[in-house]
Amino acid sequence: MASRSLPLFLLGAAVLGGCGAPETPATETGEGALVPAMETSEPSNAVTAFAYCDDVTTWDANWASLESEVLTLVNQRRAAGATCGGVAKAPAPALTLDTRLRCAARHHSRDMGTNNFMSHTGSDGTTPWQRMTSAGYSYRMAAENVAAGYSTAAAVVNGWMGSTGHCNNIMNPGLVHIGIGYFYAPTSTYKHYWTQDFGTP
Repeated sequence: MASRSLPLFLLGAAVLGGCGAPETPATETGEGALVPAMETSEPSNAVTAFAYCDDVTTWDANWASLESEVLTLVNQRRAAGATCGGVAKAPAPALTLDTRLRCAARHHSRDMGTNNFMSHTGSDGTTPWQRMTSAGYSYRMAAENVAAGYSTAAAVVNGWMGSTGHCNNIMNPGLVHIGIGYFYAPTSTYKHYWTQDFGTP
């Protein structure tokens, strides 16, 4: 593998729906948390969601191409099955692109690159779930993977697949939609910023 001059970072978080008693949040170093299901509501009106997404609908063609490549690679991994943290995962159905989740993902990648940080929490304090709702996506289950420093689609997917929590999100057959956001910020620390938002309505 070619050496990289920049550190590469990955973060993953998930909200899992289900019945029964709330699960105790669990974390893995450098990955995200699994937390009890959240109550969600329909967005107050579609106009708000359209306004939220308006400034990320038109996107740099090269960035959009990288996002499409990530979708293809992720669906190839799901079709083949995988091993996440030593646990075999059966093949999963292909994820379908959802433009609302893409809106939320692009917003967050742009925020990270523009404001030079790496976190699931936005510079304005928003969570992944708030961003998805702002984009008009109501979910029963949702998850987010983020990464920084990877310059190609193949590299970021390999990074996520090599990390247990992120791999689990990618291979989760209960998740059916995905949105991917890539943003290039040449004067920032990591330059390349990636977000995957997953959901099941």
